[in-house]
Amino acid sequence: MRKFIICNVPMKAKVDQVVYESDDLSLPVSDRAVRYPVNAFLEKTLSPEDELKVLVLVKKDEYSQYEKNTQDFIDELNEVNKSFGVNIDYKVIDTDFEQSQAVHEQLMLNIVEELEVGSHIIADITYGSKDVPIVLFAALNFAEKFLNCEIDNLLYGKASFDGSKPVNTKICDMMPLYCLNGVTDTIRCDEPEKAMQMLRTLLSL
Repeated sequence: MRKFIICNVPMKAKVDQVVYESDDLSLPVSDRAVRYPVNAFLEKTLSPEDELKVLVLVKKDEYSQYEKNTQDFIDELNEVNKSFGVNIDYKVIDTDFEQSQAVHEQLMLNIVEELEVGSHIIADITYGSKDVPIVLFAALNFAEKFLNCEIDNLLYGKASFDGSKPVNTKICDMMPLYCLNGVTDTIRCDEPEKAMQMLRTLLSL
């Protein structure tokens, strides 16, 4: 199967390698210490018949930390792939670290243009500036509606911190959050009280 992997790369100087746990049977993870949770997930879910296109989302920080972090991600996924030997096509999508409408629109367009009709998408939103997941959600929504894409997983690596050390690391699937983003699109109502009741009904399903 051809799969599209989307991963946000951080701008910070050090990204620790940790072992992620999972209490969700649909999210198996390896016991390998990784910087990026998606790589622990892929180690358990890839098959030799797969083919990957990987979109690496980068915000260009002024100290160029993103360059090392991008290479670390690629090296880590290549290490995982040694057990599978699948073809991986990497595409780095970089944008300036600016909170402007033009930057956000360009990022969304760049993501959508790289996808293919009928794509199966796995995204890792653990890292990156706060605007990136919002733009990514918009791109994924477009891909679902108009490109017949399927969002298989939306991964997030949760961690607590003992000082600067990440502890209690766990992989989570944020698909419910993504779905919540579209709940209001299903409500058609002009009365506030009735709209609130409809929202409560939808969220209780």
